[in-house]
Amino acid sequence: MEQTVNENKIKVSKGLNYKQQKLLWAFIFLTPWLIGIGLLFVYPLITSFRYSFNFLELTRNDGLITIPVGFANYRNALLEHTYGELIFQEVLLSTLVDVLINMPVIIIFSLFIATILNTEFRGRAIVRAIFFVPVILNSGAIAAALSSGESLTQVLMESGNLGAVFNLEEYLLRAGIGTGLVGFIVSLIERIYSILSLAGVPILLFLASIQSIPKHLYEAAEIEGATKYEQLWLITLPNVTPHIVTVAIYVLVDTYLTSDVSTYIASLGRTEWGLSAAMSWIYVAMMLLVLALVLVIAKVFKWGENHYG
Repeated sequence: MEQTVNENKIKVSKGLNYKQQKLLWAFIFLTPWLIGIGLLFVYPLITSFRYSFNFLELTRNDGLITIPVGFANYRNALLEHTYGELIFQEVLLSTLVDVLINMPVIIIFSLFIATILNTEFRGRAIVRAIFFVPVILNSGAIAAALSSGESLTQVLMESGNLGAVFNLEEYLLRAGIGTGLVGFIVSLIERIYSILSLAGVPILLFLASIQSIPKHLYEAAEIEGATKYEQLWLITLPNVTPHIVTVAIYVLVDTYLTSDVSTYIASLGRTEWGLSAAMSWIYVAMMLLVLALVLVIAKVFKWGENHYG
């Protein structure tokens, strides 16, 4: 019996070379994942795209009636639809502005913090955990805590105590800084809650990329007399730039989960599935355009190239 099994193994190994065997076993191990992504992602994605071109209505016996309406849902979403005092077009535009502002800010902030956390100092592990806590506790509790912080700020502003202590906007304007730049700085300060909550994973990604840089590059730079500042610009940053696209994609995905657009779409309910599907695909198209812009910038600045000497 054992001899027969060994002979079968020999026949299989003779029929396939090593590369073909690797491909075969890779496909076997990937089969459960392919089935899962097909049933849980691809099929719902296609169904959602099909729903966006139909008017859907539920019957009393939970049946679904679909009426083709073409691009009417898209026109309604972009030109007409409102929910209470909110207009989808304005919510979409404000989300786009948030993405265009948050993405570079989060990338720069995460890279700066990762560079600091990579240095040796007491309590480094605790500081790393503190920056990652918002990711671990990214739930309703954190949202409630953040909203409480905003409520506290609002109370102080109404009572005049916060303005009496220090008014940053007025101080910057008196210092001769332009109103546009002052408005941008103040808006960044107002976004500090969202920036900190979204920066946890990007910090870890940049920290892992920094720690993967070969140590001999820094050792050779120190022997040549390079300062820490020169090592940062000539070694760390060139080797970290390939991961900027990965961080940008993560920020895009995470921004959608916390954006006003997702809340707006979820508020439509079961009676407007076709319209909500169209809104979702409009948002997807907008995010794809932003991602394409990131890829173009990455191509221009040659991000992703191998910088190892």
